[in-house]
Amino acid sequence: MKKGYLFLIVFSCLISSQNSFSQMEDFPSDIVDHPYKEGEILVRYLSATAPEERDLIRSQMGGEIADNHFIVPNLELVKLPQGQSVEEALAYYQNTPGVLYAVPNHLVYINGGIFPPRPLPDNPDPTPNPFGDPFFDRSYGISLIGSPKAWEQFTTGSREIVVGVIDTGIDYTHEDLAANIWKNPKEIEGNGIDDDNNGFVDDIYGWNFVGNNNNPFDDNRHGTHVSGTIGALAGNGLGTIGVSPKVSLMACKFLSKDGWGSIDAAIRSISYAVMNGAKVLNNSWGGGGYSQALLDAIKTAERAGVLFVAAAGNSNADNDKNPMYPASYDAANIVSVAATDYLDQRASFSSYGKTTVDLAAPGVAVFSTVPNNLYGNLSGTSMATPHVAGAAALIWAYKPALSMYDLKDLIFKTVDPVDSMKDITVTGGRLNVFNAMAFSLLQF
Repeated sequence: MKKGYLFLIVFSCLISSQNSFSQMEDFPSDIVDHPYKEGEILVRYLSATAPEERDLIRSQMGGEIADNHFIVPNLELVKLPQGQSVEEALAYYQNTPGVLYAVPNHLVYINGGIFPPRPLPDNPDPTPNPFGDPFFDRSYGISLIGSPKAWEQFTTGSREIVVGVIDTGIDYTHEDLAANIWKNPKEIEGNGIDDDNNGFVDDIYGWNFVGNNNNPFDDNRHGTHVSGTIGALAGNGLGTIGVSPKVSLMACKFLSKDGWGSIDAAIRSISYAVMNGAKVLNNSWGGGGYSQALLDAIKTAERAGVLFVAAAGNSNADNDKNPMYPASYDAANIVSVAATDYLDQRASFSSYGKTTVDLAAPGVAVFSTVPNNLYGNLSGTSMATPHVAGAAALIWAYKPALSMYDLKDLIFKTVDPVDSMKDITVTGGRLNVFNAMAFSLLQF
């Protein structure tokens, strides 16, 4: 299959107390023909297909199991024999009795890092700095969605709530994140043993599904930026503050240094996060074609009561007509997030959809953490998404008995209506976590 790429210029201004600098990078804004990994496909068998029958089906094409440790039953990644095309393999499996489906292993990419369309003030509606963190005034989005009032009147969160950051990894040593990084309580660090028998050796902070190792450190910056919006620390005299200043951030690295990843690695990340206790999954990525395997993983997470928050995309497109996956999948645990700016205008790049995009959150020139104890602005629906994931974590910390469905409904019912989202999103509004928490007192 022909693989074509379109690119957007990306700009980032990274800040520390000692220095500042900027750099330019290229990231894709859209994909032509949905590229996939050559030499492998995802196959799901009917539950009635016995293991020996699967072995026979696979051997007749010369395939091998590359992985089958997925949350989706009877799903496996098949490595194709040399010289066999993906199209040939799909045709074979799709027409073989005992196979439920076979799909390409599509490639996906990050949904953020876009150059802001215009300079922004630090905080156009300054809120008193509740904890004294020096860069808090730069985080206009945290104030805009009502976080400071929510902290003051309800809670600053709980480390009992685990958010799986399915992304490029996290700088788990970052000064403004380290205390909020999830640590596997059942694993003994550095002993080379899978102490909790979860299939991963020394997975202390999460897992690297790109390198297949126990070091999910962010080599891009995207995942660390997302993580700071969810849960940068409060009151430590450093940096800024996340929506949920107390939380546990689980690093599930499936996107590479250049921001690309594969569906099988995404499914493995979802599987890992759900099996290890994550309640919220932040998914600031998208692209590729429709994948039944990925949808099955998301629906399996739904049955476990896990909220799946996803970026609507940066193509300035109507997702009702041109779906952006995974945000556009039809699953009851998905929250699809568009991006707005500090004036509550739709970001020029943000995708939308009256029936497929649920709500908006700040996503233009969002200030957050980046690796090596630095901070900076990035834009994208990637940056809007963690505002919602952080809000979900904060609400769940205050009302842990809420079901995932009730939590989602609460967030939707309490948005601030904004003209820019009217008739182009399900709720017609922008996230307000304070409203949600206040309303929870009346409804739950």
